[in-house]
Amino acid sequence: MQEHYFETIIIPSDCEEVFADFLLETTQNAIEERNIDLDISKIINNPLYLNAGGTFSSAKAFVVYSSNDTQDTLIPFLKDFCTELSDRLEQTISVAYQIKRYKNQDWIQNYKDSVTPVKCGKFYIRPSWYESVEGSIDILINPALAFGSGHHASTAMCLQMLSDMSLEGKDVLDVGCGSGILSIAAKKSGGNVHLCDTDPLAVNESRKNFALNALKVDKIWEGSIDKAPQKYDVIIANILAEVIKMLYQDFIKALKPHSVLILSGILEDYYQSVLETFKGFQILEILHKDEWVGIKLTQKEYN
Repeated sequence: MQEHYFETIIIPSDCEEVFADFLLETTQNAIEERNIDLDISKIINNPLYLNAGGTFSSAKAFVVYSSNDTQDTLIPFLKDFCTELSDRLEQTISVAYQIKRYKNQDWIQNYKDSVTPVKCGKFYIRPSWYESVEGSIDILINPALAFGSGHHASTAMCLQMLSDMSLEGKDVLDVGCGSGILSIAAKKSGGNVHLCDTDPLAVNESRKNFALNALKVDKIWEGSIDKAPQKYDVIIANILAEVIKMLYQDFIKALKPHSVLILSGILEDYYQSVLETFKGFQILEILHKDEWVGIKLTQKEYN
């Protein structure tokens, strides 16, 4: 990797589109368009100022990124173009510019360093560039889009509640599976796991993460709990409070007798209304983390 790169900021006094075309053609690179807070006095007093005398009406700058200093490559062409354009339009067209040199960074490594593993109960969730740790159930999740990687409070509470349960041989359904992290936790705890999501991207992401963890998907579908083919010992729903309440009857139909329902993704302000909707259930556990609530329930009686 080259040690430095250069950023050339170009501010035309007028004719922004013409300068954009010129820069694209001359540099053969993509350029960034940037709105700026225009300070005329700073531009007029800028020693890096071409064709003095123009009046700056533009608040738009163009940024050219290059591996080499543009002082002897781009700027002479820019100066000639500025003069030619002024002659053609019979008015003074000026350009202010600034060249900055920056140290190159390994952006991929910086990103990797910013994504750290997280421990939730007996589970250790990590991206693939971290090593596993002894004494924990290892879950590999490489962050993608907006799907859960265990760092969000609602996901962490679900993992904590699953961590305290015996899932060996149990039938488990993950409603709104996202990245598949909760399904993977249940599968690695011995469960027979089904999962679903209304977002096709989530379904694909879950498939990829199961493969990443060398696990076989028992059953997955695009859609919601209404398409469930059987009844379950444990249902997990880490989704919004209003959606949870709307799915109440679907949960009833899909739960086996004496089963467990884990609900999360519920903001503090709404969890009482969720409890009111599920008043036919017995509360086993309520967790609070940040502004989120996770609830573990079981039926008071089979419905």
